[in-house]
Amino acid sequence: MKKVLLTTTALVMTAGVAAAEISFSGKTQMNVTATGNGDNVLNTHVDLNAAISGTYDNGMTMSTTIGFDAGREADYNDDFALDAKEEGWGADGAVAAPNMTIGYAGYTITADGEGVDDLYNGDVTTGNLGVAGSLGDVTFGVTTNIDGADSASSYKLGYTTGDITATLTGSNDADASSNDASKLVIAYTMGDTTITATSDDSDANADAITKLGFSTKMDAITISYTAASTGASGSDLGDDWDASISYTAGALTASYSLDEDDVSKLVASYDLGGGATAFASMKQGAANDGTEDFQAVGINFAF
Repeated sequence: MKKVLLTTTALVMTAGVAAAEISFSGKTQMNVTATGNGDNVLNTHVDLNAAISGTYDNGMTMSTTIGFDAGREADYNDDFALDAKEEGWGADGAVAAPNMTIGYAGYTITADGEGVDDLYNGDVTTGNLGVAGSLGDVTFGVTTNIDGADSASSYKLGYTTGDITATLTGSNDADASSNDASKLVIAYTMGDTTITATSDDSDANADAITKLGFSTKMDAITISYTAASTGASGSDLGDDWDASISYTAGALTASYSLDEDDVSKLVASYDLGGGATAFASMKQGAANDGTEDFQAVGINFAF
C-alpha cells in the first residue's frame, strides 16, 4: 500500500510583475452507510482543492480554484444521504471550468463559465458573472448573464444596525425553472439569543412562506425552534416546524432534531486531533417501514 502524506502547502512563484500563491487542501473520508432497509456499504472519498491567488501593484487581487473529487461521500449531517459517485475532474472525468474572482477597493467580481451561485438559492446557478461590495452599512451582490441568450439574474442586499440585521434576496430563476422569488430575513440578537423572522415569496408557491424562529445558547447547550407555513394556499404558521438541541463539550459535539413529520436526526462527531474527526449519524424517516432511514459512521481526514 502506498502512503502519501499531503499537507497544506503554499508555493510562491514570481513571473513578471505579479506574485502568485498556490495552496493545496482537501479531505478524505471512509464511511460505512446503510440507506433504507439496505445492507451496510463501505465507501471511500477524496476531495482535493487547489487555490491560486495573486496580488498586483495596482491593488487588484485575483483568485481561482479547481477541485478533484472521487468516490462516494456520506452527507451525514445535512441531507443524511450517500452522495452520488464522483468521477474526478468534474462530470465524466472532464476538467470543469474554474471560477475566477477579482477584487479591488472592497469590491469583488466573480466569473464562472459554468454559472455562479444564485443569491436566493445557492443550490442552483444564475448567470455567469457576479458583483459584490458594500456602500456604507449596506452590503450588496448581484449575478447576471452576459451571454445574451440567458437573462437569469439574482440579487442580495444586507443592512445591519445595532442588534438587527436585515437581508433581502431575490431571483428570476430561483429553481432553474424561470420562477421569480424574493425573501426577506430579519434577525434580532439579544446576548446568546437570536430571533429570526422570514417572508419568502415565490411563484412556485400559492402563498408566501412565513417563518418565525429562535436560537438560544446556555453554556454547552444550544436550543433552536422554527415554525413556518408551507407555501400552500391557506397554510398557517406552525404547519411546518423544526426543533433541535445540540451539546458541545471539548472534542465532542452532538445534536438531535425533530420536525412536524416525526423525522428525527441524531448526529455526533468527535475531534481526534490533527485534522481527523470521527462521526456517527442516524435518521429515522417518516415511513414506518424504514425505507427512509439512514445510518452512517466514519472518519474524516482533513489536510
